[in-house]
Amino acid sequence: MAEASPLEYAIQLERDGQAFYSEAANAARNPLGKRMFESLAADERRHEEVLLQIAQKMDAALGGPLPKERLVTLFAALGDQIRSDLGADAADTAVIEKAIGVEKASVEHYKVQAEQADAEGARALYARLVDEELQHVDILTNTLAYLNATGDWFLWEEDGLLDGG
Repeated sequence: MAEASPLEYAIQLERDGQAFYSEAANAARNPLGKRMFESLAADERRHEEVLLQIAQKMDAALGGPLPKERLVTLFAALGDQIRSDLGADAADTAVIEKAIGVEKASVEHYKVQAEQADAEGARALYARLVDEELQHVDILTNTLAYLNATGDWFLWEEDGLLDGG
């Protein structure tokens, strides 16, 4: 079997990411986790579409809002009572930990491709993919911290004030 080209590998990487996040969304018990996984699957689908366009020799660039810009509203949309009811579920946190590893591997792959790309457009595309996958890592890491230590998360991530008096 012939070795896949870097572009074919990237397309398969995005397809695998879609499948992984779709399965995670279907299995998630936490509604916030479900929406997050659905959003990550949509990102991977968009990445695949752009890479397929490039494979078809079309000039394509990733556009639209970055992952964090879309997902920042998820926590804001939840009321205080719903937030207090959300907690860590062992199955959800295991999936998130695995997803972090998958995203980090994607980042490394796209960094190498950006360094090796001959065309400026290809370098820019791979650099954007690195940025988006790094945002996925941040989103997942932040979600894991939220689920595992909700009170601490609010203190540090939401800039809680401590009064020594």
